[in-house]
Amino acid sequence: MLDDLKNISRIDQPSKNTFGWFVRIRRDGNKISRFFSDGKFGGRDNALKSAQNFRDKNLSEWHYFAKNPDRAMHLGKESNIGYPGISYCVKSKTRNGENYKEHVFQVSYSPEKGIYKNKSFYIPKARNEREFKKNFEERLRKAIKFRDEQMMKIYGVRYVNYKKRRKADSDK
Repeated sequence: MLDDLKNISRIDQPSKNTFGWFVRIRRDGNKISRFFSDGKFGGRDNALKSAQNFRDKNLSEWHYFAKNPDRAMHLGKESNIGYPGISYCVKSKTRNGENYKEHVFQVSYSPEKGIYKNKSFYIPKARNEREFKKNFEERLRKAIKFRDEQMMKIYGVRYVNYKKRRKADSDK
């Protein structure tokens, strides 16, 4: 019985003469809602059936396009470079008695619930700052591309929609 009312609420407000079923669906940051009044749909039972059909149609369309539709989309926190799931760090290392610094991008993702993976993108040493900046940007692009590919495998079109919204927000 509870699945019959998933995403559906009953609203009875005699003071406003409002009686019916309210459907609310939120997926991928988008909201869909619609009210099905008892009066307009020929009674309480017919209004509920119409609300359920509306909900089921919208959810089935969503399931068709989404990968892992029941899994919440976790992107990770904004990192020190402003991109979720990718962080930049400098590690101090010693080799043959000499100290040096290793620059690396660390990409994290979760292919399955409870499983976490990381991949490192080392930034090659450079002779000058201009060459370092070029290497930095190249490795960052590779890290972002890798992370996007992994997130696409996990979430499909939901991740594409997230990226589109993020780009639109940054263009404002």
